[in-house]
Amino acid sequence: MENNKADGVQGCGFSEGEFKPVSELSIPVTDMGFQLADMCYDVVHVRNGRFFRLDDHLDRWELSIAERRYDSLDYDRNCVEEILHGCVAQANLKDSMIYFLATRGSPSAAHKDLRTCRNRFMAWAIPYYGVVSEEELSTGCDIVVAQTIRIPPEAVDPTVKNFGRLDFVRALFEAYDRNALYAVLLDQDDNVTEGRGWNIFMLREGRLISPKRGVLEGITRRTVIELAECLNVEAELASIPVTDLTHADEVFLSSTAGGIMPVRSIDGVNIGDGSPGPVTRRLTEMYWGLHDDPDYSTPVRYEPAGTIKDHGLMTA
Repeated sequence: MENNKADGVQGCGFSEGEFKPVSELSIPVTDMGFQLADMCYDVVHVRNGRFFRLDDHLDRWELSIAERRYDSLDYDRNCVEEILHGCVAQANLKDSMIYFLATRGSPSAAHKDLRTCRNRFMAWAIPYYGVVSEEELSTGCDIVVAQTIRIPPEAVDPTVKNFGRLDFVRALFEAYDRNALYAVLLDQDDNVTEGRGWNIFMLREGRLISPKRGVLEGITRRTVIELAECLNVEAELASIPVTDLTHADEVFLSSTAGGIMPVRSIDGVNIGDGSPGPVTRRLTEMYWGLHDDPDYSTPVRYEPAGTIKDHGLMTA
């Protein structure tokens, strides 16, 4: 399945015990992952043939499936890791984004008793991409503050990565209507939360702050906090009132898909002088430098792979 391409998508997927083209991945319309967005997922990336912080992503995955009470998955942690390696290897990708997800599954009867569902797992590897363009990585991106309120954590736990994102969808259409591509959402107290697929940081008066509550606990966000300590920059997770955001010295986004991404303006107001600031630039250099560090990265096993059953990794 080397360099597999199907319907214009290069990559390799996995479901129902075997590797297959990405275009052949599917779930039934009866799956509660489709009907109720009852699912969770994670995304890890590969750069130069090495997974970045794979163990941390798997740790978060295990917490997510436990929180969602997915007790009937056929694959344990070791098996999931083998699948991720297999997807990248069979697609022969040196730079890749790898998704892996679980859904509730289909109930046994029309009553839709969730306790009767058999959980479903799938994964896929595709070429690496970022949530902002290459030009925006250099010059900074423009974002807007949406009027749409982020779904409160009391309703849906944002630390469990999921596709239930109608609040982000509505916010993005707000952005499109204002000739922008990216929107950050506020909570009910007008504090900054996050955008679709990214956390946000603000540097003000020497302090680097990212929202503490109502957001995904991003692996890239965690890396930024660790790197800031190496720079002797005070970094913390705390509330950010929206009124503070446009008065920041620097603002940037963080994501597995793109790393550290500078923000040029918010609601049409330039951040600083409108160009990436020195702390943002230095953190970006340090972040990508970690990708060759064996303490942070894991080499992909590119040896030929068959089915997961061939590896004896199926679990009841």
